[in-house]
Amino acid sequence: MIDEMDLLRDLKDAEPVRPHAYEDARAVLRAAMAAEGAPGTRTAPVRRARWGMRRTVGFGAAALVAAAAAVTLVVTSASTPVKPPTEAAPATGNTILVELAAGITPLRADAPGDATLEIRNQSPTSDEPGGNGIGLFTDDGTYYWGYDKKALRRAVVQKDGGDDVFKRDIAAALYAAEGDLDTARARMADANIAPGTNQDPEQTKIEKLKGLAKARGETYVPPEPPTPEQQKEITDNHIWANSIDALIAAPENPQVRAGVLRLLATMPTVEVAKTITAGEPTLTLTARWSATGEIVETLVINAGTGRPVALSGSGSDVPSTMTYYHTSRVTLADVEAGRF
Repeated sequence: MIDEMDLLRDLKDAEPVRPHAYEDARAVLRAAMAAEGAPGTRTAPVRRARWGMRRTVGFGAAALVAAAAAVTLVVTSASTPVKPPTEAAPATGNTILVELAAGITPLRADAPGDATLEIRNQSPTSDEPGGNGIGLFTDDGTYYWGYDKKALRRAVVQKDGGDDVFKRDIAAALYAAEGDLDTARARMADANIAPGTNQDPEQTKIEKLKGLAKARGETYVPPEPPTPEQQKEITDNHIWANSIDALIAAPENPQVRAGVLRLLATMPTVEVAKTITAGEPTLTLTARWSATGEIVETLVINAGTGRPVALSGSGSDVPSTMTYYHTSRVTLADVEAGRF
């Protein structure tokens, strides 16, 4: 039987699955499944919590196969993000996160490097690469990935970067560091939607569901609109997902960390607990999304700097996993030269 590492070795010269492929296919598939529910059931269009894909891209054979299967089932690779309504931020936020954001030291002009090397694995102490490969985020938000150091260097040399959405996530976080929180929430809520695209994503999704129903010889029955409470959850879910993307893409930028913390502090449902991880003081943030089934995501950050330490998620159809982040500053020139 071929195992995960064998398959990854076979795929090492192929382009990795792009960060949004699994997410988009999975979201439409879940929507189609929800449409088959009992009449009158309310189904909020909460975007699937994204910890499992965009932040573990290049991560292993099982997920690669799942991504391919999901895309095949949905018969689409087009992105159909749901643009959420935006509510005003609460007058007060979580004091622990607000105080940590206020105490983060601004980025120095002489800070080393122009990119962040990121290794994701299942160990809180070892930074040895595993099945998730190696990621590289440049300071302008461009993302590179490789199965190993050789593959990462090749991707950088060939300028094979992608996922420009991180640039918008980062920009929204930078604004949130000192900007108006209501405006910041609005910008982060749809940071994953490229300007000028998906002008009516809801209609796009409806047309796809109609097509699925027609293929089955059924009449499409639209779900009831979400309640105000579900609308709020939709917005917070988008802000949470995009904020974490910004944090993972620019973990060494203190302004990004401060902006993300200010945004997460606006969510009353996000629980914050003081914890210890690998002997270091950390904060564990837990968010629950219940509109499409109980989904729980946990973000662990350094209690003094706000840097991401680990991320996990679980749900009724998603096994619980914990991914640890090991980051370091590098220069793009050194990576191109193989000096990393």
